[in-house]
Amino acid sequence: MPKGAKYGGRTKGTPNKTTEKAKELFNAIMSRQIDKMEVALDEIYEDSKTRYIDSITKLAQYFLPKKTDITSDGESLTGFSVEITKDADKDKTK
Repeated sequence: MPKGAKYGGRTKGTPNKTTEKAKELFNAIMSRQIDKMEVALDEIYEDSKTRYIDSITKLAQYFLPKKTDITSDGESLTGFSVEITKDADKDKTK
């Protein structure tokens, strides 16, 4: 048998039905908890702004995709500059 050869099982790209059902169940449960989560976050905010920010940060990773560097191929970026120019529209409003 050649190394890395796969025989039997799910073909590539076929969704796992058990995982899919588990995700659906979890989403259904969590959708009923939104009001409670808002109340809990409000309580945390009143108690400690730092804990509130920490809680929001921890929750965000489950709702927002993490950014991936697609421009540097993992190498450090050096030798770049940032140019700051006046915003012409801001000058008109003064």
